[in-house]
Amino acid sequence: MFITRPVVSRLLQQTVRRYHAGEFKPPSMDELPVPSGSWQARYDANQRRYNAVLLFGVAFSAFTLIVAKTSGLVYLNYSPPKSLD
Repeated sequence: MFITRPVVSRLLQQTVRRYHAGEFKPPSMDELPVPSGSWQARYDANQRRYNAVLLFGVAFSAFTLIVAKTSGLVYLNYSPPKSLD
């Protein structure tokens, strides 16, 4: 009973510390993608897309707020009420 415990714990200890199976090759700079094209053109295209998403978000939020306010679903509390009732 006591002999099997060190054997089992030693076996588990070895299997836990095997992080990589087989041959492990560390990554190198040769595996990174090579940049191509103009960074300025890509940057401008990204900024156009980001600005379009921003404008859509602002317009959608304003539209939602206007619809909710005109339908009476929300009261924005931008001024004190006219009466306490």
